[in-house]
Amino acid sequence: MDVIAEAVELIRNATCPGDYDQAWELVGKATEDRETAAERGFALVRSPDPAERKIGCDLLGNVAQVEESVRERVLLAVLELIATETEPAVHASIARTLGCTGDERAVPELLRLAEHADEDVRFYVAWSLPLGCEDDDAVIEALIRLTADPEDEVRDWATFALGTQCQADGSAIREALWARVGDQDTEAREEAIAGLARRRDRRVVPHAARLLDDGGFSPNTLTAIACLGDPALVPYLEDFEEDEGIAAALGECDPASRAARDAFAAGLAEALHARMPELDFGVYGEICEPGLTLAACGDKYHWSIERLRDRVSGDPVRAAELVAEGLPQTGSPGAAA
Repeated sequence: MDVIAEAVELIRNATCPGDYDQAWELVGKATEDRETAAERGFALVRSPDPAERKIGCDLLGNVAQVEESVRERVLLAVLELIATETEPAVHASIARTLGCTGDERAVPELLRLAEHADEDVRFYVAWSLPLGCEDDDAVIEALIRLTADPEDEVRDWATFALGTQCQADGSAIREALWARVGDQDTEAREEAIAGLARRRDRRVVPHAARLLDDGGFSPNTLTAIACLGDPALVPYLEDFEEDEGIAAALGECDPASRAARDAFAAGLAEALHARMPELDFGVYGEICEPGLTLAACGDKYHWSIERLRDRVSGDPVRAAELVAEGLPQTGSPGAAA
């Protein structure tokens, strides 16, 4: 029996969560041969057997994640399937596969599945729904509802999607995140704190300090703390052995370090203007991301101010030379430093 048939058999006769886990491992193994996995997946999603349809969706989702060329066909196949599908287990695989396509045409179906009675379906909707959330109020509203889901895993992922993957801001988003700051689930609570920190909500500083004090935080939380950039967090950060994440957070939270970075950015702007007065450039920061970015030529080229500064040991004139070398009129086209 091949691994795909074995996975189908496990799903067909599943009696415990471990059977689904084993089937998922077999799907992952089968996807190592992407061409065969896609071929079998497209055939299985048309099967009358729900176990085969589920495994077919899982195969197509895995392939779509890594093969952009197949995503359009996967999307259309899954949209055709969902029109008649009634099995919750298949709906869960559909929701995940729609997210794997990265296609905003999947959003209407995901929104419909967001109200599904099955918690696995709602989980994969939360996993997938950041698609288009910058411009789609309906997506944000669905994520907000899912952050209050009765199931811990659904709340956790929806809070991560809303707080970190989604760059939108507003009172409804912040209220939803604040509602999770006291969540019984540790991971949902941390995601809420990170989401508020990314939006530079100073009220979350004591909660961020407690996370640092407890020591149980993720790299995502450190990035959020860097966005927050509050001096009150410096003593907590200094307690840790410095790595890239700690250094970045310290650089944003320590007023002296941030002032030195800002002075370098100002010096770089002066040096660029002196060297290339005709250059269209600007320095900006994103509300939900730490650090500063230099953009030039209508936002076509980008450099991290912090990385430029490190490369030139703080010399803005040398940094301007590197930028000039990366522009098409003075050298080969450049990208982020």
